[in-house]
Amino acid sequence: MQQPQQPDLGTLEYRVRSIETNVQQLQSELRQYVPASVNDLQLQTIRSTVERIESDVKDAKTQVTALNTKLTTQDKEQDQLQINVLKWVVGLVVTVLLALLIAYLTHHIG
Repeated sequence: MQQPQQPDLGTLEYRVRSIETNVQQLQSELRQYVPASVNDLQLQTIRSTVERIESDVKDAKTQVTALNTKLTTQDKEQDQLQINVLKWVVGLVVTVLLALLIAYLTHHIG
């Protein structure tokens, strides 16, 4: 019977180096592995951050809506005030013109 042929020293060294490289790659991958519990915790943190941001956006929208309503009301009030001042000025001008007309007519007629 023939005995199985023994691999030579070069082949063994090549195989050992290959195994060492594979072990180093495996160790590197294991260092990068994140346990499921840590992953879940990170996901929970992200979810809570997203919920907080959504809440902040909703509050900001509410505030913008309130400010728009307030500005619209102020614009209407300012418009009404300007109309009232204009009425007063026109009334004053008409009164002065009537007074001048009456004075002119009284002075020339009488």
